[in-house]
Amino acid sequence: MRYRIARFKVRPSEVGAAEKAIIDFVAKVADEPGTLRYDSYREADGVSYVHFMTFADDAAEKEHRETDHVKKFVADLYPRCEVQPSFTDLKKISGAGR
Repeated sequence: MRYRIARFKVRPSEVGAAEKAIIDFVAKVADEPGTLRYDSYREADGVSYVHFMTFADDAAEKEHRETDHVKKFVADLYPRCEVQPSFTDLKKISGAGR
């Protein structure tokens, strides 16, 4: 399994458009067989976001990155960002919940 987070910040004037792009994108990610989880959260400041993602393996993550909907999302989101997305790999050590 591969666990990653992405953090970014959009300009305040772009929040509505960014969230529409995020919602449309995540709906398409749901159909990827190797993407086991993809969640988007807005932080309390109203302009910062964190995406949590879980992939079955490296190949599944690679397939995800190469989809047309990822390319469209990048083209739509990145120009709206005050702080560009940065990605961090995570190592799961424990978990609970559904």
